[in-house]
Amino acid sequence: MRWKIATSIASLIGLSTAQLARYVAPSDTSVSFSLNIPTSTSNSGSGAIFFQIRGPATGKSWIALGIGNGMAGAQIFVVYTDGSGNVTVSSRAGQGHFEPQFSSDAEITVLEGSGIVNGNLIANVRCDNCITLAELSVTNTRSNWIWADKDGPGLDSGDVGANIQQHDRTGVFTFDLTRAAGGDSSNPFVQNAQSSSSVAATGSRTSGGSTPTSTNGASSDGDGDDDDLNLGSGSSDGVSSAASRITKMLKIHGILMGLAFAVFFPLGSIIIRLMPGPHKADVHMVVQIIGFGLSIAGLAYGIMLAEDLRYLKETHPIIGMVVMGGLFFQPIVGLIHHWLYKAKGQRTILAYIHTYWGRALLILGIVNGGLGLQLADNTTGGTIAYSVVAGVMGLAWLAASVLYYVRGGSKAAIGDAKLEKPLSAEGLRE
Repeated sequence: MRWKIATSIASLIGLSTAQLARYVAPSDTSVSFSLNIPTSTSNSGSGAIFFQIRGPATGKSWIALGIGNGMAGAQIFVVYTDGSGNVTVSSRAGQGHFEPQFSSDAEITVLEGSGIVNGNLIANVRCDNCITLAELSVTNTRSNWIWADKDGPGLDSGDVGANIQQHDRTGVFTFDLTRAAGGDSSNPFVQNAQSSSSVAATGSRTSGGSTPTSTNGASSDGDGDDDDLNLGSGSSDGVSSAASRITKMLKIHGILMGLAFAVFFPLGSIIIRLMPGPHKADVHMVVQIIGFGLSIAGLAYGIMLAEDLRYLKETHPIIGMVVMGGLFFQPIVGLIHHWLYKAKGQRTILAYIHTYWGRALLILGIVNGGLGLQLADNTTGGTIAYSVVAGVMGLAWLAASVLYYVRGGSKAAIGDAKLEKPLSAEGLRE
């Protein structure tokens, strides 16, 4: 099962020593991520932060958490088994749609409680410079993060630069950093951790590596057993409802825009080219108005999604808003052209503007639909369905345009329109 882009907001839980923001992956609830920002860091705006990456020890080749809204430019932390009962935490720089490469920029320390604990792969990590490195603001209530995992046998490697295969699932989410703030523990994921003031110098700073000690006992895991964090249930912390809401919005947005640009707009263009009779312009107008209404509704959902996911600067929403902005002129130009055509009996410059502007917007909209599927990493079935419908309608539209011009184009259409007008009384006497 592939990921559904940005399916929920991180849930929050409080512990006695710290406040943890926690996110459970909706497409695989066995995987979770927790974050703590110590009070000192929250107050000063700089300093260390703590995060935990957690998932099943078997069946996972690797699990990753990243800071950013996409792989390109993200600071990514990949966790995998080291082959000796511990874990390797590899700090990597995101390279877009390529394997992230090891980077020594992040100053991280793998803390107590990390390893294979009660069948779980756990990495408790302190990052001393993540706030500066990832340009995090401790007052950000919607900080962008990404996650991914790969099914399969463990890597069993202590090499922080080990090759990793492409993910099976991935997604984006947001952490409210203000609600992740609290506590002064040197390790908020271990219950018996001492205060940071007494052990601040005991951890070794590394850019990535295996856990310094093997801690496979349950007592070393500050979260206790799985029931303490309720890892198997997203609904208890609000993740399920948020995931459901955004997933539904994604589907609605995709369906509305797909119907508008892959069905109704091409159909309207085919009708004006091939439909016989004096009412084809009226039918064309009705079909295009339906498509326009669907696209307006789809735009509303798209803007809400882009704001929720902080994707307004991505290529797909930018092109989408440009297309929709241009689309608002189409009905106006089309109506004026239609009135002038009826009054003068011939095409004006507005006819060409309406035609070619519409074609450009339609092509751009269909292409942008594919970019949206790519951005959402849609299922193969969904991508195929859209491609088939858009392809069939696109070919039909192209064939209709060719046939229209083969028949003589606008001159033939004007001639047909004159022949189809009812004879007047004067015409009958002639």
